[in-house]
Amino acid sequence: MEPAEENWSGFDPIAKDFYEEVQNKSTNESGHILVDGAPAPLKNEKENRASKQIKYPYLVVPKSSSFVTETMLINFFGRTVVQDLEYRRGSGVYFVYFLNIGFLEAARMRVEKHPNLIRGFTGRHQKERERNIEFQSALEPMPKRGPAFLETERTPINIQPHGVPLSAGRHKHPEFIRPPLVTKADYQGGSLLAINDPIKRYLNVRYEFALERHDVYNLKDETRMSQVVLHFRSGRSIPVPTIAAAKEFKPENLLEEGISKCVVCQNWTDIFCKLCKMPFCNASCFADVDDLHKETCGKGELLKLDEKVGRKFPKPGLPPTGSKVRITAFEQTNVVYVRSADIHVDIAYYAVLSEVMMMGKTAAKLQTQPVSGQIVLCEFETRMFRAMVLNVDDPKDIYVVCIDFGSIEVTQLDYLYECSAYLASLPCYPVAVQLRGVPRRLLGPNIREIMYELDQSLVFDIKYSKREYDYSQGLQIVVMTEIETSGNLNRVFKTIMTPVEPSLSELGYKEDCLPHVPLPTGKNIDLVVMDNSFLNFGFVYCAPRDLAFEITAMQRDIQEYGEKIAKCATYAPPNDVLCIAKYEGKWCRGVSLELVGDGYPRILFIDYGNIVPTHVSDIRAYPPQFIFPVMTVELFVIGLPDELTPDQINRLEQHFPLGAAVTCNEIIYSEKENKFSVRIDNMQDILNFH
Repeated sequence: MEPAEENWSGFDPIAKDFYEEVQNKSTNESGHILVDGAPAPLKNEKENRASKQIKYPYLVVPKSSSFVTETMLINFFGRTVVQDLEYRRGSGVYFVYFLNIGFLEAARMRVEKHPNLIRGFTGRHQKERERNIEFQSALEPMPKRGPAFLETERTPINIQPHGVPLSAGRHKHPEFIRPPLVTKADYQGGSLLAINDPIKRYLNVRYEFALERHDVYNLKDETRMSQVVLHFRSGRSIPVPTIAAAKEFKPENLLEEGISKCVVCQNWTDIFCKLCKMPFCNASCFADVDDLHKETCGKGELLKLDEKVGRKFPKPGLPPTGSKVRITAFEQTNVVYVRSADIHVDIAYYAVLSEVMMMGKTAAKLQTQPVSGQIVLCEFETRMFRAMVLNVDDPKDIYVVCIDFGSIEVTQLDYLYECSAYLASLPCYPVAVQLRGVPRRLLGPNIREIMYELDQSLVFDIKYSKREYDYSQGLQIVVMTEIETSGNLNRVFKTIMTPVEPSLSELGYKEDCLPHVPLPTGKNIDLVVMDNSFLNFGFVYCAPRDLAFEITAMQRDIQEYGEKIAKCATYAPPNDVLCIAKYEGKWCRGVSLELVGDGYPRILFIDYGNIVPTHVSDIRAYPPQFIFPVMTVELFVIGLPDELTPDQINRLEQHFPLGAAVTCNEIIYSEKENKFSVRIDNMQDILNFH
């Protein structure tokens, strides 16, 4: 018997998907489910409500707002998973029926992920006419809302012991103000400073580059150099003169292809005497040699010029508004030194630099300590520059200002040379100006990189009004715009320095993102005690003496951010995440160590060392612009017993007083344990003192 042949001519592999009702659902304008353009067969008036609740799992959704509609629910859960939907006006709830229990679980998880959109109660299979207790509770009117919980409301602190110890007491953080380089007393009695700085420009000057002396900022393609050589870092170049052997002067060299140097000022010119071909720039230069020229003109004799002739320089000072200028140095975030970009000033400026460097090679070293206001020659990176002495309180750190650039530098007596009266009389072209609208802030790495990238070849248009002159600082307030790109320098600096509050959805920043300054090691090291509340655990927080001033200086930026920029009323940082927290009325940098659940995360103030429970309303997110280094280090005390008595702790606190400078006999760093330790010679006497 032959097998029956199967007929496959009518087989269509996609027919099931095409004709299946589940795959062809849609909704009409009222939001009801349609299948192939007609109402769903399961949604008919004859099928009562109880049978549907027995047959299909369902979700009860209260109509909590006018936005909760049938269309919204279908789009929220998905058209392919909702079998039917029913609204009860009396109780104000929606019954959303699903094809199977899997779709119900997926919908319930979706509701849990978005609790602010809708609320839902799960319905179960039940017998005919039987009401579930959970279903009945969903039909009841929603209770009236109680008073809203305020996130800023301060609940009692959970003082139960946890994994993180807390600092005892609430001592104020120590503050350190760097003494001024120049005081009013330095300008009295006809001093050199009063003569060389008649407008008292340097009365309020500050040295803003202390962090670079500790190699804190490692900018790309840069090694630590002196501030006066700031021009080399940013692409600026200082001409290095080559002292060539003197050649015999030939008259025929005066004229070369129609252009030659003026016999007076040595500037290039194409103006000549018609008879003797003597080059000169203008009537002013010609007037200086007019008498000598009459004697030698047409006789083939060369002019014999004395030393006074040919030393004419353009008048120094701030060029008029609307002029073109170049930047020579930076003093602060809002104070820059500029000079005119006029070609005559360019030539005169580099002529002064070249002459100072050439004559400085034969200058004699200073044998005695200079005085404030004295003009000297200073050697930086094998080059000589003119400088004026500002402060000599410490012979190891003599503060000078390079008058041909404007930058403040720290040097020593070994690098200072005598400056002749002739070199001291040469003009100084850089002038300090203040950028309008740019605040004074700590020189962080962001603004430093911009400063170093500003090449001296860039030309700026300077605009100002004489009415905007700061007499207290001796500065003209200006606006500077780059010529080629029309970029406003004031706006660029302000934008870079202004911190931006990060979104709460961001993960936050770890302490590893910040540079850390290690303590100096060796014997007889001077440190400053930043916090001594953990001496019972055997360690204290200290910072290098020079950097303690920088810790206080950065607080100005932090206060501005906490008071005026950060807008979020509360912030609970995760563990090990940086934040800005308020302590004793001031905002400080901190890192979250522990979230207890009482609204008071345990915050370690990284610039000081104390750990304090801080309410979430006193915490703000850490801005990415604050890349200030961490200069406070945990220092373990060697030779302490495992258990300290209250008297011993008190004596240790007296030896390490808060905010005081202490001299450590020896600072030791253990690379294996990655910690710093201090050795005190008379530690046993301190512990056993009676």
